[in-house]
Amino acid sequence: MNAARNPDGDVPHWRRLAFEAKSAVKRRLASAGTPVDPPPKPYLVVPILGQSNAFGMGRGLDRDGLDRSHPRVHQYAMSGPAEGRIILAEEPLMHEIPGKGVGFGMTFAKLLAEETGRHVLLVPGARGDTSFAPKNGYTWDPADTRTRVNLYVAGVRAIDAVLGRHPGSTVAAVLWHQGESDVPLTSGPTYRDKLDSVIDDLRRRYGNDLPFILGQMVPEEMELSRKDYSVIDAIHADTPRRRHRTAFATGERGCVNGGEDRHYNAEGQRAMGRAMWVRYRELCPDDLAEYDRE
Repeated sequence: MNAARNPDGDVPHWRRLAFEAKSAVKRRLASAGTPVDPPPKPYLVVPILGQSNAFGMGRGLDRDGLDRSHPRVHQYAMSGPAEGRIILAEEPLMHEIPGKGVGFGMTFAKLLAEETGRHVLLVPGARGDTSFAPKNGYTWDPADTRTRVNLYVAGVRAIDAVLGRHPGSTVAAVLWHQGESDVPLTSGPTYRDKLDSVIDDLRRRYGNDLPFILGQMVPEEMELSRKDYSVIDAIHADTPRRRHRTAFATGERGCVNGGEDRHYNAEGQRAMGRAMWVRYRELCPDDLAEYDRE
C-alpha cells in the first residue's frame, strides 16, 4: 500500500536491512506498558493476525475517548520491554513491532468484554507488507520452513504461551485482515488453499469450531490501485461457504488516511471492529451465552 515500496516482491537488500534496523529501534523505544493483575476467570483470547490494517495504521487516535483502554481488555506484548508479558491493551498495540495507529482489535475486544463481563486478552501478531508468498524475509504460510520469519508460527507460539500460563482460557475468535501483498504474488487458487490451511491448522490446535472472522480490504485501495484485488477479495467473501463458523466483515467507504495512504483511518478501523463484532455475534450466540454464564 506504500508507493515507496516495490508492491511486487522484496525490496532491495539494503532497504530490508534499514527497515529491520528501524524496527529494532522501535522495539527498544517502546513503552513498558501498564501492568495488570491476573483475571479472576480464564481469559477469552483473541489473536489479531495479518498485515498492515490488522497491525493498525489508522490516523486519528483518541486515547481519552473512543480509543481509551478498558480495564478488562489486556494484551500479550509481542515486542518492546514488556515482550512476553501481559499488560493493559492500549492503542497502538504491541505487535511484532509496536503498532503505529488505531486498529480494529480494541473495538472488537471491548465489545466482547462488555457483552460477557469477562477479561479479553488480545494477541497482536500482525506485521505490515507481509504475505503467504515469502516477502522481505516474512511469510504467513504455515508450511513454510525456509523463510526467515514465519509470522503464523510466531502467532501460534504466542497463543500457546498464553494458554499455558492461564489454564482454562479459550481462544474465542481469530481476527484476520490480510491479502494486499499477496495480490501480485499469489494466484487465486494458491491463496485460497493457504488461507484455508491457516483456518484448518488453527482449528486442529484450538478447537474444530474456532470462529474465524475476516475483514475486507480497503474499498478505495481495491478500486484505485493498478493491481487486481478482485480475486483475493472474492476468496475472502467466499470463505464462509468453504469453512463453517467463519464470517466476512465488509469495510467502510470514505474511511482512509488520505492521499497515497489508503489504509483504514481510525474511524474505518473502529467500524471494522464493530463489523467483525456483529458478524461474530451472529455466528456465535451460544458461545457468548456460555461465556456469560461461566
